[in-house]
Amino acid sequence: MRRSWAVLGLLSGLALTTGLTEAAWTVAMKPDPVTRQTRCLLSSEPQVTSDGYDTTPVTLIFNGNDFLVVTESELDQSFADLQLVVDKNPPVRTDKIVRNMILVFEQDSPNLIQQFRAGYQATLYLRFWPSWPATQIFPVQFSLAGFSKAHDGLNNNCQQPPVKPG
Repeated sequence: MRRSWAVLGLLSGLALTTGLTEAAWTVAMKPDPVTRQTRCLLSSEPQVTSDGYDTTPVTLIFNGNDFLVVTESELDQSFADLQLVVDKNPPVRTDKIVRNMILVFEQDSPNLIQQFRAGYQATLYLRFWPSWPATQIFPVQFSLAGFSKAHDGLNNNCQQPPVKPG
C-alpha cells in the first residue's frame, strides 16, 4: 500500500512539474527592453544566477526580431565569450550590449527560433562587470518546454495559448 502511495505521489509531482515547465514561457504586450515601445514579447520565466558578487535575475526575451537577455547586473563583454547554446548546437556569440544590462542576439534569429522550437534547453554564458578582478563566466539554463506554444501565440496576435486542463 505504501508503495502505491509513493508512486502516486511521484506521478503527481511529475504532473505538477510538467505543468510549471509548460508555463515557463509567456507572450504578452509589454514594453520592449531595448526600444521601450509596447509590443508583443515572448518571455521566459526569470532564472536567478550569481553575478560574482550578488545574485541577479536573468530573463530571455524574443521581441519578434531579436533574442534579448535582460539582467539587473552589468554585463562584461571584454572577454568576447558571451554566448547562447541550444542543446548540442554550436554556440551563437554576440557582443552587443544595450544599457549595460541587455545582451542582444540579432544575428540569424530564424535559425535560433528553429533551435528553440526543436530543443530542450538553452544555456546562456554570461560574464558580469567589473572585469578586474576578472569574474568567471556564469551558465544560466532555460527549459525550452512550452516555447513552441508561446511562439505560436506570438505569431497569433499575441494570444497566450490556452492551458490544457490537467
